[in-house]
Amino acid sequence: MADEQQIPERPKEGAAGEDGPSKKALKKAAKEAEKAAKKAAAKAAAAASNPQQQQQQEEDVSKEDYGDLPLIGAVPYKPSGIKRQNLADIKEEGEIVFRGIVENARKQSAKLGFLNIRQGFSSIQAVITASETLSRQMVKYAQQISPQSTVLVHGQITKTTEPIKSATISDFELQITKLFVIARAETPLPIQIEDAEGPLPEEGAEEQPVKEGERPLVSLNTRLNNRALDLRTVHNQAIFRIKDGVCSLFLEYLHQKGFISIQTPKLLGAPSEGGANVFTVSYFSGKAYLAQSPQLYKQMVVISRYEKVMEIGPVFRAENSNTARHLTEFTGLDMEMVFEEHYHEVLEVLEGLMLYIFKGLKEKYARETELVRSWLGTDKVEDFKLPEAGKVPRIPFSEGVKILRESGWKEADGSEIGDYDDLR
Repeated sequence: MADEQQIPERPKEGAAGEDGPSKKALKKAAKEAEKAAKKAAAKAAAAASNPQQQQQQEEDVSKEDYGDLPLIGAVPYKPSGIKRQNLADIKEEGEIVFRGIVENARKQSAKLGFLNIRQGFSSIQAVITASETLSRQMVKYAQQISPQSTVLVHGQITKTTEPIKSATISDFELQITKLFVIARAETPLPIQIEDAEGPLPEEGAEEQPVKEGERPLVSLNTRLNNRALDLRTVHNQAIFRIKDGVCSLFLEYLHQKGFISIQTPKLLGAPSEGGANVFTVSYFSGKAYLAQSPQLYKQMVVISRYEKVMEIGPVFRAENSNTARHLTEFTGLDMEMVFEEHYHEVLEVLEGLMLYIFKGLKEKYARETELVRSWLGTDKVEDFKLPEAGKVPRIPFSEGVKILRESGWKEADGSEIGDYDDLR
């Protein structure tokens, strides 16, 4: 039987045959070559039209020292090992690495820019200058950073020959060597922080045209609608630090007196003080009430032989009042204690506590209190005037009632205050 003739297999479409690559492969290679040629031609045309820019791009010696950082989690995390520092700790020249907020960026020239960078209450003037080791591209990048952007800065602290008035750190400035944007702020911002640091306008004043050289007034409504920006102002930061200071001093003093902290429930099965000024909330199949006071629980703990307890926590009062003295929710600083012989022992603790808090604010938070006074107007907020311990005036209840009667004060119904009525 004769051998069967071997018929060569037909190459598949797109595969190389004996004569070389297929038509499809050749077509694809031609397209890629055409695309590469166009890209090279465009690059050559750009270089021909602006040879200086092309040369600068190729010679960016600072390309690793600036730019927008990737989002956390977008790249594998590797600790840098570089210690971050605080502007408030600057006392001498030297290198520094810190995170701050750009208040403004100013262009002086193509080779020179200035940035004001804030960290808490401290701000510093930063300078960025083109040189053999710092490119113009980096200077341009720094000049275009939007206000309120968060940045990571590397630089050299140097002594200034003249005080810098635009920053709280007036005797030093920062020479930037590396600059990275951590979070870039959108522009334009709904409110400018510098405007929000001005006083609250009187009713209707915010509608008046802004005079030349003056900053616009920011209304309370605008501030509250942009609260995250409003809270960046230095006076608001001061208010929060003062509140924190009051709580810290409260705990410090009472701890020294043998008090312990407790945490009491705020959802109750019955109103804690009675009356109608209580918030009712649904509690599964029943009702509960927001605590008007920790009073009941403080007393329970005291008679359980704890004797001296304190608490800092929220208090809720359903009082439909519109004054600073009647709030639906506030933070209460409470204490409860037993006494040995007379309730005047409690008065002595309270007297010492108040003096300790006010003296502590004066000594430890002078900068914060002065910021708030200057914002509200020093003529409206007087400086602390504290009596000496043991010399705080104490007015007996009966004398207080007598003073009210002599002043002409009346009850809501027009009647005179009774001997045992609440002083309200």
